[in-house]
Formats: sequence, C-alpha cells, structure tokens
Amino acid sequence: MKKIKTIFERDWEGNRTCINKFIDGFTPALLTDAIATEKLDGTNVRITIRNGTVVRIEKRRNPDKIQKHKGIIEPWYIDASQSTEDKWINDAVANTDTSAITDGEWSGEAVGKNIQGNPLNLNKNIVVFFSLGQSPTFENVPTNYGELKEWLKNQKSRYGHDCGIEGIVWHCKNGDMYKIKVKDFRADTRT
Repeated sequence: MKKIKTIFERDWEGNRTCINKFIDGFTPALLTDAIATEKLDGTNVRITIRNGTVVRIEKRRNPDKIQKHKGIIEPWYIDASQSTEDKWINDAVANTDTSAITDGEWSGEAVGKNIQGNPLNLNKNIVVFFSLGQSPTFENVPTNYGELKEWLKNQKSRYGHDCGIEGIVWHCKNGDMYKIKVKDFRADTRT
C-alpha cells in the first residue's frame, strides 16, 4: 500500500496546513480523467473474501518513529485481532454484506458509530469498499487552491448524515491517487 499524496505542499515549519503550491511532479492536468470520490473518515482495512465469506481482516499500520528513521515511510496491513482493540473493526465487517463480492483482497474504510468519533453520523459500523468503487463521487471538483479551499468547506457528505465531508480522493486511470482534506486548510489565512 502506498500513502496517498496530498496535492499541495505543507507548511512543515508552521501549522502543517497546506500552502498554495502543488507538490513536486503534480499538475491539475493529472486529474483530467480522474474520478473524485468522498474521503471517508474511518479506519483503513483490507478484507480477504473467499466464496462470499470473509476469511481475513487486516488493518492499516503506519511506521513508527524508529521505522521512519530507518527509511520505512509507507504503511502496510497487519492482521486485526479478536481483542477489544479491534472490536469495532470486526463489528463493521460483521455488519457488511460480502456475499456478492468476488474472491480477492479488497481495501476499504471501516466507518460508523464507534469509529473515529462517528463524524458521518451513522447508526452502525460498516465497511465501505473504496477498491470496489463504493465511495460517493463528486463532479467538477476544483483544483485551484482558493476555489478548492472554499468548495471543500461547503460540501455535504453523500455517505454520512447531516455532516460535511472529510475530503476528496482522486483516482487516476493509471492507478495513481491524490487527496485533499478539509483540515488541510484549517487555520490557514493565506489564499
């Protein structure tokens, strides 16, 4: 798994919000044919399905400070356990109908009433498989810094109930992905 790149540089010396400068190698033209999906605020998981049955549940693991110092920067998946630590991930999987999903490993977001403070205002925990195209899409998402900053804060979730969106993930035809979050602009007074 590769980390999804944020389209703008960050102010690492200040408040870590984005500044009005694209990351190296990025231009808005890269998103011309991309599909813009709602970034759901939850816990990243990968589920292995065999004959419509869940046979493995994994969760995202980010490198710690020591691993980052050794040059390990990309996250990976580890098995979710049956312990209380992963109780709500397991609950989300149990509440998700996987009977029609073909065999494979499918990445998604565990979201719901007991996950990340339930920013989507959902009444139960569930897995949304973004690798199966289950995330809601948005048309005509701006990529200009000022327009995007205003656009994001005014969007309502198409998955959650009476709430804003966490952000947008663009899925490019070549497999690349880029993102932006509402909080990437918080406390930013520059335009």
